[in-house]
Parts: sequence; C-alpha cells; structure tokens
Amino acid sequence: MNENIQEKIREGIRKYRYAKFLRNGRSLEEGIDCLGFIKLFYKDFGIDIPGDDGKPIEEEWYRADPERYIRGIKSLGCRNVGIDELQPLDLAYFVVNHDVITHAGIMISNREFVHMSPKSGLLISKLERHWRRRFRGAIRLIE
Repeated sequence: MNENIQEKIREGIRKYRYAKFLRNGRSLEEGIDCLGFIKLFYKDFGIDIPGDDGKPIEEEWYRADPERYIRGIKSLGCRNVGIDELQPLDLAYFVVNHDVITHAGIMISNREFVHMSPKSGLLISKLERHWRRRFRGAIRLIE
C-alpha cells in the first residue's frame, strides 16, 4: 500500500481520536457509533457508505432482524476477504453479543483495526484473541 494511503489513514485516526460515541450518531460534532465512524472515514477516501437502510434503528434492532447489519454490508457489493487476506482499509465485521453481527471496524494493517466503542470512543485493537474469536468476515472496498 502506498505511503499516501497510509498517511491518509493516520490523518483519519487523528481526526476521529476524540469523537464522542452516540448510538445512531452520524456526525463528528454530535457523536458517532461504529457505522457513523465507518461512513465518515470512508467518505474521506471517496467512498459513500449508507448511514442506515431507510428504516429507524431501534435500540435492540438485532432481536427483530439479526441479519440486518450483515445484509447492509453485503449490499455494498464488494469482494469478501478472509482473515488471512486482510489489508488496510478492508471493512471487518464482528459479533459482539447474541452471536449476531452488530459491529464493524476498518483495518489499518493486516493485524489491527480502528473502531468506535460505546465506553471508550475511538479504539485501535489487535485482531487477536478476543476480536479474532468474534471476527465473521471482511469486505474490500478499495482494490
């Protein structure tokens, strides 16, 4: 990956470093959740990710429609990549609770990803132990 892309990733991380977590948040000023972060981060790379699927996002949406998040990711029509193929800017998705995919982050290397946490805000996490067990796939938005 060229140095210009790596610098743009570092800039993005700096830009969102102090972002406040807000469930269903889609703006840096008010707050963002993991989908809001992904939407804004990729926009800086010229990629438009929908902020929702046109329906309200209730607090426990995953109970009524557990496939909703993954359906949205798959609707982007990008190539699926496995854990051993990951590279910077791949969108990785995870199960957090109830064995339902409800979380996603952006790979910044083949072993680390950046994402929003309700408790900590922006985090950089290693894709090992905890997150490796929860990893369910990734898509490549930028070839």
